[in-house]
Amino acid sequence: MNSCLGDECHGKKGVQGCDTASCSLLPFFQAMPMIPPRLAVPRFSEVETSWPVNCTLDGLFPVSEAQVQLALGDQMLNTTVMSHGDTLTATATAKAEQEGVQETVCKVTLGDESRETRENVTVYNLQGPILTLSEPNATEGTTMTVTCKAGPRVQVTLDGIPAAAPGQPSQLQLNVTERDDRRTFFCYATLKVHGETLHSNRSVQLRVLYGPKIDRAQCPQRLTWKDKTMHILQCPVRGNPNPQLQCLQEGSKFKVPIGIPFLVRLNYSGTYYCQAVSSQGTDSLTVMMYVQDQNPIAVTITLGVLTILGLVIATAALLYVFRVQKRSDIYHLKKKSSWLPLTSKQPDEAVAEESS
Repeated sequence: MNSCLGDECHGKKGVQGCDTASCSLLPFFQAMPMIPPRLAVPRFSEVETSWPVNCTLDGLFPVSEAQVQLALGDQMLNTTVMSHGDTLTATATAKAEQEGVQETVCKVTLGDESRETRENVTVYNLQGPILTLSEPNATEGTTMTVTCKAGPRVQVTLDGIPAAAPGQPSQLQLNVTERDDRRTFFCYATLKVHGETLHSNRSVQLRVLYGPKIDRAQCPQRLTWKDKTMHILQCPVRGNPNPQLQCLQEGSKFKVPIGIPFLVRLNYSGTYYCQAVSSQGTDSLTVMMYVQDQNPIAVTITLGVLTILGLVIATAALLYVFRVQKRSDIYHLKKKSSWLPLTSKQPDEAVAEESS
């Protein structure tokens, strides 16, 4: 009959080469290391804050037979156990409800032997910091207060300004302006525990309600563009809440796009009234837009030709009028009659005439 040891027969009745009698006579082999388990916990933890607990022990055999217990003081923790080879790992989550020193225990048992490790966790209570605004959404021109406070032994600092003493709050008052919108305030809290300085911080953002303001430095009041070209009318506006901005052409009420590309046409020339509106008020601006034709030389030539043609027509008209006027000034005279009356002559007169 073959001999059998430990795991070869443990829990395996009827295995070939082993019988019940031989297995009951031979001792069951177990291995428990002499070193205690490794227990990993934080040195400090805040009240009502969870922290991880990890316990590991190597060299166990058989590892499946080992038992693990994790505890915080006299409170047993809900433990998850995993094994790999001869290594056993147990994890849990702990949380203390009172400040002070709390003891964490890890105990590993295999058969009649056990190993345990204890570690202390110092639980503190900062009670903050608590950072508050008297007006989370303040209106421009009003006064508001920022307050930072914490526990009785805690020193707080608000935006670089420390409180007068530990346990005292730190406050900051300011007249709210547009520049304070989205301003972030920081509060730092420190507490000394067993020679260690523990700290925590909070931040809060202020929103300021103010009326619309069109940026006149970036919104041009005069524009000169060419017909059938793409352009963008940049006209930034700020305010809280966000204002609505539109620019309407005088007369036609045509609304020109703002902040997006659009095709410029000749009929876009004119005066535009831009207005930003929100629940906090309005702001207005006038924009003059001049749109030039794409081919100004052709326009010049055309105008020149039309001018010359106009002069020619005017000259022809004047000549025509002049000729008509000249005709109306001609006088028609009757010719004198060349007929002379006949008279009788005497003979002496006739001879005398012949002699002469």
